[in-house]
Amino acid sequence: MPFSTRLGWGIGSLGVAILFNSYAVLLLFYLTDVVGMKVQVAGLLLTIAKLYNVVCDVPIGLLSDRTHSRWGRRRPWMLAGSFLCAAAFIVMFNVPQTGTPGDAATTAYVLGSLIFYATAYSMFNVPYMAMPGEMSNSYHERTAIMSYRVVFIQVGYLIGVGLAPRVARLLGGGALGYGRVGWILGVAAGIAMLASFFGTARARATERETRRYSAREQFLSAIGNRPFLLLSAFKLLTLFSGATVTATLLYFVKNVLRHDAGIMLWYSIGHAGAALLSVPFFWVKLSARIGKHRALMVATLGFLLVALSWLLAEPGESEWVFTLRAFALGAFAAGKLLLGMTLLPDIMEYDSLRTGMRREGVYSGAYSLVEKSAFALSPLVLSLILALFGYRESVNNAFVEQSSDALFGIYLNIAIVPAICNGLAALVLLRWNLTEERLQELRLAATRG
Repeated sequence: MPFSTRLGWGIGSLGVAILFNSYAVLLLFYLTDVVGMKVQVAGLLLTIAKLYNVVCDVPIGLLSDRTHSRWGRRRPWMLAGSFLCAAAFIVMFNVPQTGTPGDAATTAYVLGSLIFYATAYSMFNVPYMAMPGEMSNSYHERTAIMSYRVVFIQVGYLIGVGLAPRVARLLGGGALGYGRVGWILGVAAGIAMLASFFGTARARATERETRRYSAREQFLSAIGNRPFLLLSAFKLLTLFSGATVTATLLYFVKNVLRHDAGIMLWYSIGHAGAALLSVPFFWVKLSARIGKHRALMVATLGFLLVALSWLLAEPGESEWVFTLRAFALGAFAAGKLLLGMTLLPDIMEYDSLRTGMRREGVYSGAYSLVEKSAFALSPLVLSLILALFGYRESVNNAFVEQSSDALFGIYLNIAIVPAICNGLAALVLLRWNLTEERLQELRLAATRG
């Protein structure tokens, strides 16, 4: 596959990552501390939007499977999604400053913008993630394709986590500053997504699925796809562990390390830098040498060990040690992200060889559903554990001395829970058998049949 096509597909992940990370870091704070909404109202609206997002992914994937156009099945959705994502992000961070923060008009505007954004995001991301299953039949070339996605995700992570909060503060920090950030990041993400639409013009694509099959048929077929069930369990566990670490970081920095939140810029640099270095120079090569699932096992166990190293952290830990741990976590997290995603196109091909259907969009949508479920569960579990161990809230980010039990709850979230999740994920991988050799056998059987 030409370099230009790999790059053209991969750059779409820059837009996705800018939106995803900025949404995760900025939006709740913006709604509560800039717009002035009650935290429980803002949280409820975000939850409603996430629930809506979970149920819309699979139908969008199914529709993209059945799309017929001169641009193929996926790219018309990507084209529309790129413009709509940019518009939705701008709308989301420019809530009208009329009336009172909690009035019905403001609440309806925020909920409407969240639903608009969720729909636009799925319109681009679900068909986009279905493309690698069509672009190549090569077991190892799929890993190379996905490596571009991981690299661009890390650049987007640096922008969304490390730079976006600072840019908002530099531009005024209030409604004007956040509104400008909405414009800057929305337009930047839209341009990256649009570049992916044009960059994949020559990518190989399969014909649309013409057979009409019911939801029951799809469900029973997916249940019979053992590799997909294993990958779903693995991704749910490892994505939940990574999201838990990220969600706990500010609590850990403030109450355990007792550093200013500005240290998070160093964390994002270390985390993203490790991924940018490790993906092309280590994980792609290791996968080619020992196989995807074995390399994925190395990444999973490595993340487990580094997560446990948080137990060694103490107040006043130097920025260098903090950044070094972020670097190690970033390297192993990148391996899990890359290699886990490269198994999805293999599963799509396995499904096609097994059933004769081309349903990449359905599996992409189901995969996206697993991802969003993991990120939706993490804040809930974190808040329940902190409440159970007696964490004391504060006002205006004031420092409150926490009990030893509360500090244990923070350590539990950032170290022990992720370690347990990755240990279970490693056990799931032990049952993996969709290897390069097995796929080749299935291809030969299909040609003979």
